[in-house]
Amino acid sequence: MRRAGCLLLGAACALAPAVADDIYYRQGADGALILTNIPDHRDLRAYPTHGSPRGMRSGEAYRQLISKTALKHGLAPELVYALAAVESSFNARAVSPKGALGLMQLMPETAARFGVVDPFNPVENVLGGVRYLRYLLDLFNGDHRLALAAYNAGENVVLALRGVPPYQETHRYVAKVLRLFGTRQPYAETPPARPAEGTAGAASRPR
Repeated sequence: MRRAGCLLLGAACALAPAVADDIYYRQGADGALILTNIPDHRDLRAYPTHGSPRGMRSGEAYRQLISKTALKHGLAPELVYALAAVESSFNARAVSPKGALGLMQLMPETAARFGVVDPFNPVENVLGGVRYLRYLLDLFNGDHRLALAAYNAGENVVLALRGVPPYQETHRYVAKVLRLFGTRQPYAETPPARPAEGTAGAASRPR
């Protein structure tokens, strides 16, 4: 009876609709965990708010890397950590349905733009994501809501609208990162000189 109850419970969990969650996951054909906030595939499962699906990581393995890289580029490590948590749940092999890759979920053109050769290499991926985020923060004069919106939807649309675009996905994304980050300042206490990395005008990045 206990075994049967467990099986039924497992089936109920697998079939339950994911109304409250807006991050979903599935296992790709190559074993990579695919994360998305667009439920456009029949095999997707809701990412639970308590606990993690099999194969997800807590992020502790990357905390030192994230902290060191963020501080080197004048960013608050907590902001980069929160962004990585929402983007990939710290899965270095994550691939979104739209093609975003790795821990910081970089689109291939963004990865190339910020010097990432292997987007599945955590060191390169975090560095590329940090460079991109620093560029966006400087572009939007330290407004981390706009910088996060641009990270999700593309800087062009945020520049054109002069605000967070009216996409439900982007509003949810920004809210999730800020919920984890809190009310801290996005820059480190003593930010370095403004980097000359990246150029304005990158294409929007739909998820």
